[in-house]
Amino acid sequence: MSDNAMLELAQMLKTLQKSTALFACIFGFVLAGPAWAADDLSPQQLLNAMTQAERQLNYQLIFVQNDNGNNHALQYRYSLKDNKKYAQMTTMDGVKRDIIQRDDMVSYFNPHIAPFTLKSQYIVDNLPPLLQADFDKLAKYYDFTALGRNRIADRMVQMVRIKPKDNFRYHYVVFIDEETHLLLRSDLLDQDGVLLDQFRVIQFATSETPLPFVENVEQLPFPPLISDKRKAGKTSNWKLSWLPQGFRQMNKTLTTDEEGNRIESRFYSDGLFTFEIFVSDGQQNEAQNGSLRHGATTIYSETMNNKEITLIGQLPIGTAKRIVQDLKF
Repeated sequence: MSDNAMLELAQMLKTLQKSTALFACIFGFVLAGPAWAADDLSPQQLLNAMTQAERQLNYQLIFVQNDNGNNHALQYRYSLKDNKKYAQMTTMDGVKRDIIQRDDMVSYFNPHIAPFTLKSQYIVDNLPPLLQADFDKLAKYYDFTALGRNRIADRMVQMVRIKPKDNFRYHYVVFIDEETHLLLRSDLLDQDGVLLDQFRVIQFATSETPLPFVENVEQLPFPPLISDKRKAGKTSNWKLSWLPQGFRQMNKTLTTDEEGNRIESRFYSDGLFTFEIFVSDGQQNEAQNGSLRHGATTIYSETMNNKEITLIGQLPIGTAKRIVQDLKF
């Protein structure tokens, strides 16, 4: 090819690039390119970037939670200042309720009850538990699959399915913002694909500096700190003979009810889903045995060995039933 021909070809390519860019600008198309770094990340890397963004960015968002068909609008704000975490959750509809985090203290403000404070590393109410998950550890029990791009809250997102390698728990489809890596939507689905719970952001913004609410939070007096009255104690000789892979016991406690009956509880988690088993000395009627599912939460109860056994957690009813029926004294 002659020098003149090469120059003409180069000029044609430049003209084509300008025309394509103008066409995309006019019609609102997004061109693939280096700006979309999320395209280069694997699904697992995207999920890790999501949890990192949730902990390190200053941001505020308004989201809608669909829980068992009920929609709730809330505002959530999060900031870091002097290596301390600050967050605020506020209801947008009905009676105003606030949850405020100051580092490892979370305070609850509700007009119907006295305000109180609990020790916690983060606000768990109304937020998907996957925001605190360790996906490197979960990769042993879950598959992460890229589902392509979508658009949420006028932002381009990457979709990832988080599906268990067995059929004993639920699965997620998450929508991660391509620029900030913040979670903009999550759908919690049962084994048949029925929506159990949805977190969906409708408006959000980020900031290079701590958000203004931090100054107000720092000046608020702490409500009384409520300690967990349950305590570790010597529990009965019982164990769970079967658990889905990845679940392990996190703690166990012992308490008594108003009638003086001992109630033992053991808390289990696989790093994404959790459940708790309660074993009570008080004998209950057989008629109270059974199951109930509210959204993603299952309650399953049976009477065995003159003890009432109840499981409460984010598991399918079939899984909860198998766990309880395989409990051995």
